[in-house]
Amino acid sequence: MSESPLLAGLNPAQYDAVLHDGGPLLVVAGAGSGKTRVLTHRIAHLIEGGLSPFEILAITFTNKAAGEMKHRVGGLVGPVAEKMWVSTFHSACVRILRRDVERLGFPGRFSIYDQADAVRLVGYVIRDLNLDPKRFPPRSVHGTISMAKNENVGPSQFTEQAEQIFQRKIGEVYVEYQKRLLQAGAMDFDDLLMRTAQLFREHPDVLASWRHRFGHVLVDEYQDTNPVQNDLVLQLAEEHRQVTVVGDSDQCLPPGTMISTPEGDRPIETLTVGDLVYGTGGRRDRVARPVREVRETHHEGRRYRVHAGDRTIEGTPHHIVPADMRLDPDAHVVCLMYRHDRGYRIGQTKAMRANGRGGVDIGLRVRCNQEHADKAWILRVVDSAAAASWWEAFYAAEYGLPTACFHALGRNLSMGTDELARLYDELDTTTRAKDLFEDLDLHHEFPHHRPQAGTNRQTLNLTMFSDHRSGEVGYHRIQWSSNRLDVARRLADAGWNVRRSKHASVRVETSRKSYREALSQAVGMSWEGQLEINRRLAVDGTIYGYQPLSHLRPGMVVLVEDEHGFEEVTVDRVETFDDAGPVFDLEVDDIHTYVADGVLVHNSVYAFRGADIRNILEFEEAFPDATVVVLEQNYRSTQSILDAANAVIARNVGRKPKELWTDKGSGDKIVRYHADDESDEAQFVANELAKLHDHDHMRWGDMAVFYRTN
Repeated sequence: MSESPLLAGLNPAQYDAVLHDGGPLLVVAGAGSGKTRVLTHRIAHLIEGGLSPFEILAITFTNKAAGEMKHRVGGLVGPVAEKMWVSTFHSACVRILRRDVERLGFPGRFSIYDQADAVRLVGYVIRDLNLDPKRFPPRSVHGTISMAKNENVGPSQFTEQAEQIFQRKIGEVYVEYQKRLLQAGAMDFDDLLMRTAQLFREHPDVLASWRHRFGHVLVDEYQDTNPVQNDLVLQLAEEHRQVTVVGDSDQCLPPGTMISTPEGDRPIETLTVGDLVYGTGGRRDRVARPVREVRETHHEGRRYRVHAGDRTIEGTPHHIVPADMRLDPDAHVVCLMYRHDRGYRIGQTKAMRANGRGGVDIGLRVRCNQEHADKAWILRVVDSAAAASWWEAFYAAEYGLPTACFHALGRNLSMGTDELARLYDELDTTTRAKDLFEDLDLHHEFPHHRPQAGTNRQTLNLTMFSDHRSGEVGYHRIQWSSNRLDVARRLADAGWNVRRSKHASVRVETSRKSYREALSQAVGMSWEGQLEINRRLAVDGTIYGYQPLSHLRPGMVVLVEDEHGFEEVTVDRVETFDDAGPVFDLEVDDIHTYVADGVLVHNSVYAFRGADIRNILEFEEAFPDATVVVLEQNYRSTQSILDAANAVIARNVGRKPKELWTDKGSGDKIVRYHADDESDEAQFVANELAKLHDHDHMRWGDMAVFYRTN
């Protein structure tokens, strides 16, 4: 290698990326693999090769990262680096709009509304259009408009696509909102991106000018760009094709196999966008809808094979299917239970048992109600009490988890409530349960049972197709009810329509035709009310919980396709095996379900923050001759950390293959902790810091916490 300062210390992959001689370049990078180093050295290499700093546009996701990149490039090429454009998408768009926005009818010195200003203006529009602010909360409506703008959907397109009155009314708000922004000579934060994309599309001479100005475009964290940001990059680079994007593709996307279509079963790899596939719209009859997207990715690791009647489906552990917990009444269940003030424990129960009110109920539900448990996962279903006791003892010994009840009230136990509380206080059951979750591919978000309400845990139900009004496809219901007035106040303050219900309880209930919008609303409501989302599916009035393949147990019920539509079939057995290779998934318009290997499945992943790996895949489609460089060597971490990271990453289905490695030696062992939510995460970190300070006598200043958020 050359001894040039620009190339000193680069490994072969970094060297290839820095010296790439032109054309589209995709750099797939893992954490700590030197992607910032590659970007800065590539920029310096371009300048050293004769490209003017004025011709470089480098995009980062924070102003701090932009300043750091410019500083690093300056250290390599000197003060000339100050002439580059290194900024966030929003900052770059502001500068572009200041020069040419008059073409769109805005003044060059337009105002930029912050979130509060934007929501306030939406509220004025809702008032002036005589809409009910309880049915159309300004914050919620603005969130829908913001989501549309991130998808690069303007008011006209939004209104044209609206198929229901509620959506059309929001479309009217969107149109009037944009009109008033224009009259005020103002834009909201999302407009900065969407208006720039509009400017480029409607005024080719403006786009040509900026393409000429930016002879090379570089983008960091490309997987986190939303559709309008991605559109901006592709428009700027489409002609000269001098573009470098760096992204980490370790995002999770689910698989599929043989797919049911009106033309018969077809291998998923033969399907293309627009092809019709069968799924459900909430009735037993099949519904055909077009494919919106086909995803092909690579997966290495454990897979599941589920046998149900004469159907067999294979997939990755967390591929989602609708299922119901109707076990053999004579079966016995070994379970993992969780209670927020105790932790985790191993237990067992009959599949069906007396509920104390003269009836019979699901044993897991009765057990959870008795012990005020918040969640429970089924580990094993066996045919005898002896087998259940064996597995209970095995899991308890193998993972160091207690079997003692969460409380002693009304029970003839040798330990009282105080002793039980002390036991759970002394044991770190949460960390120990993590290994069990890992080994059995359990998913925190999909317990087999959780109470619908409770003193401390509250559940928000998001049920697909449970509101059937007319047509083939039902609406999706968002519903919460409880006697928790503190939660009700939080929801009311956030603009939700909280109503009185029976038995001195309160409720919030609404429906949406678009599942994506319903999910967005549910996420917002869960955030405001500190609620957990319970995702379900309704078919002809029967509610099926969503469960990963890894959670299916013998005796549970899944839906399979027959000549009349869908029928319930019992799961006979579940097998696991290791495999590596391509996997696929579909996103299906409107119904978000399809039939894989004869079994009804659900589109497993939705992006909550408006950004996903599709942008990396679309980059490869836009530039099929793009050079791909994979950065694998990690410079920050010891091998023990990277082995753990690789083990986690390998389970992600939607990923470009890479394997991180280092030459720093093995290092100390690490402790992995999977938090239920941000509060649980913060509490664990605080406890660990206090333990290091109090027991290991470490100074506060010698401890550090690293936190990653997008």
